Amino acid sequence: MHFQPIPREELRRLREELSFTNSQMAELFGVSTSGQFHKYTSDKERREMGFHVLMYGMLGLALLRGMHITNVEQLHDLARSYGAVIDMAPGGEPQQ
Repeated sequence: MHFQPIPREELRRLREELSFTNSQMAELFGVSTSGQFHKYTSDKERREMGFHVLMYGMLGLALLRGMHITNVEQLHDLARSYGAVIDMAPGGEPQQ
């Protein structure tokens, strides 16, 4: 599998789109504090979002939007719509 999280700019855009605070985003993504979520969007205190955090957040977002999720690929597509790179091909490198 190859994975790159949603870019910081897109996470900031999503937060603005939802009109959420960092605390609300932390809850949506299942992280413990607003400070931890802030590190995902900060240009100075950088922290890369893990795949499991991203998937938890995408499920929360889908539920918030009333989407009917029937398979994990729908969550992958939602994450990709915000700029994440998810390639489930074996070997860890994206296929070309």
